[in-house]
Amino acid sequence: MIEQEKIEEIKRQTDIVDLISQYFPLKKLGKNYRALCPFHSEKTPSFYVSPEKGIFYCFGCKKGGNAINFLMEYEKMDFPTAVKSLAKRLGIEIETTKGLKYKEIYEANEIACQFYALCLTKTIGKRGQNYLVDRKIDIEKLQDFRLGYAPSSGGLVTYARQKGLSKQSLSKAGLISQSTSSRSLEVFRDRLIFPILNLSGRIIGFGGRSIDDQHKPKYLNSPETPTFKKGDILYGLYQAKKAMRTKNEAILVEGYFDLLSLFQRGINNLCAPLGTSLTERQAMLISRFAKKVNILFDGDLSGMKAALRAIGLLINVQVDVFVTSLPEDSDPDRFVNESGVDELKEAIESAVDFFHFYKKMSKPETVEQEVVLIKDLIQIIGNINDPIRFDRYLKYASHVFDIPVETIKNTMDGRTEFPHKPVRQTRIMPEEKLIAMILNMREHFAEFKSILVPEDFTVPGVRRLYRQLLDRGDIDIDDALTSADEDLRQKVYSIIMRGESVTKEALLESIKRHKSSVEETRIRTKISEARTKGDDVALTKYQKEHEALKQKMLHIKKDPVALDREL
Repeated sequence: MIEQEKIEEIKRQTDIVDLISQYFPLKKLGKNYRALCPFHSEKTPSFYVSPEKGIFYCFGCKKGGNAINFLMEYEKMDFPTAVKSLAKRLGIEIETTKGLKYKEIYEANEIACQFYALCLTKTIGKRGQNYLVDRKIDIEKLQDFRLGYAPSSGGLVTYARQKGLSKQSLSKAGLISQSTSSRSLEVFRDRLIFPILNLSGRIIGFGGRSIDDQHKPKYLNSPETPTFKKGDILYGLYQAKKAMRTKNEAILVEGYFDLLSLFQRGINNLCAPLGTSLTERQAMLISRFAKKVNILFDGDLSGMKAALRAIGLLINVQVDVFVTSLPEDSDPDRFVNESGVDELKEAIESAVDFFHFYKKMSKPETVEQEVVLIKDLIQIIGNINDPIRFDRYLKYASHVFDIPVETIKNTMDGRTEFPHKPVRQTRIMPEEKLIAMILNMREHFAEFKSILVPEDFTVPGVRRLYRQLLDRGDIDIDDALTSADEDLRQKVYSIIMRGESVTKEALLESIKRHKSSVEETRIRTKISEARTKGDDVALTKYQKEHEALKQKMLHIKKDPVALDREL
């Protein structure tokens, strides 16, 4: 694992404002910086960055953290990769592969990729070379995709052994399987190989296309492993993410060749699901890189149905959805080869929004067919959680189909209100506010810790934060809290980012009042126990303690930092 001291050094040296400004502009506002949040759709900026605290926080979607958290969320990096990226910016030497949980699988995939790529360049890969020529694929223009060929004769196991890699590692990566005779069977044979990369650029799996169409299945993906889940990744996203951000648009195609054929012709903001219907997780991934999605699926019926399934998922992750229509007997790869890239670009630029696509595709010939069409669309709209987007799409549907808004609302299972639940204010408990204020003024912690002990806090997460402060003198909020403490984490970041102006003296008064309140609860419990037991001596003792405590509390200011409030 990466040494904690090295991580802390990287966080201390990273200028979080400079880091985030490389992705989108920040505007100075007082001592902090502000921008539209990159993690959710909004019109009024609620994303703040504090250079003093080295943190970011969005008051809208509640995402927050330090520089490492930002890279993990924005770039979709794992923790070691985010640390390594920051270290590289700072010129700090660090070896992150030691911290990779699945290092063995990553190494197996990398060696397999090298083997397949090598085979494609040799005589043994002639079938693969010829197939690519037939499909008009120029591998010189697609080097970032690291295409390869798996020979029908195999050879991966031997190559891996020469590289010091065991069969066990290949098996964990899903590259070989064991037959009943205990022989190792290579999963990919006589197939073109498409390495599948995660957002950090590591190979997590492979797709294989049979050279001979009689060889079934035509397309074969790696089996799922700890690093590879088909529904969690999109082919080409690693290579396309920068172009998507620049254009703020993603073009979604169906298959490997559709993507490669367009990519080599300069259309590079592309991604594709891995031979399955788009999933909710894949839709969410796309929304992190672009706010407009253009669906460019095959022109046949199955392609149109796939587009319709994708529309609902994409709308719900708050992106604008458009659809490019192709001739019924065509797909993006065939269209660009037969009609040229300029005509394809013109078709892409002429894409219609999903309402008009839906209406055009369905071609209702009777009133009843149009009713069915409209109800399908209403079902999609009804699943939108964001109230603003819900209202916008509702009014747009009303305009496109010339139906009053109220009529559409009344068809949503009898509902006349928005389908979302109203957002409730979050109440901050006094202990949560107190620990946040302590963290915000940790330079005075030597005085605070002379008053409080961990047992003075009843909220488990708060007690854990305070105990780590005592043990280490300083903490990283994300390191100290568990996944069960997500609500507390959001509240703490929110309070710290608000930067409420409080003096050390005022906070000390609040700490003393909290301590006295804890002591009073303890004494009241003792008084109750003494009464129950009939112990008059103990009862008198605790009553005197209680009176002394009440006199002490008279000299403490009441709620000097307003500990009980709402967000």
